[in-house]
Amino acid sequence: MKRLGPWLTLAAVAVLGLIVLVINMSKDTEPSTAKTNTAATTTAPTTQAPPSTTTPAAAPFPAKADYVGKIPLASGGTVTLEITVAGDKAIAYACDGKAIESWLRGSTTNGSLQLTGKDDATLTGTFDGKSVQGTLWIGGKQWNYTANPVQPPAGLYIYSEAGTRQSWIVDANGGVTGVQRNPDGSTAPAVTLAPDATAVVNGKKITANKISGGDSVG
Repeated sequence: MKRLGPWLTLAAVAVLGLIVLVINMSKDTEPSTAKTNTAATTTAPTTQAPPSTTTPAAAPFPAKADYVGKIPLASGGTVTLEITVAGDKAIAYACDGKAIESWLRGSTTNGSLQLTGKDDATLTGTFDGKSVQGTLWIGGKQWNYTANPVQPPAGLYIYSEAGTRQSWIVDANGGVTGVQRNPDGSTAPAVTLAPDATAVVNGKKITANKISGGDSVG
């Protein structure tokens, strides 16, 4: 029995050494696994959906409708725009209530407008089922606009006498913007238009005519 003592001691030492070795190997391999997983996570590519390039399709215009929009001017003031549609025809009138004014006319096709006027004035627009959005060119200047639907008595009105024409736009809030064009082509602010579409011109009370897209005016 005494001879077995050294062998048992050696065996115990060997077992203890093996246990220590296994523990050390376990500690050495765990961090590398974590690093590998972290690297895989951080380098994984991310994907993003491409931005939508779809634009709303144009909607057909109602059989008869009016739209009014306001265009701020960089120099101050505002150009008021009225578009009136009747069937496949449309008229637009833009004015600032002082000197700027332009009449444009043309057709509606599949919810789109293409109107032209004097001095290369042009209006394009698309109806999205609620409002008309597009671009207006007058005198070499260009503005984007949005015109929203309005109901009577809002709309476009005129009165002509002795070569002088008064033109008014009435917006959804009852505000009035108008220009008077004289026989010599000069312009001035239009006379006041009352809520009942009457005005006093040259000392007499008149009733303005409401314009629709199919009328001949401008």
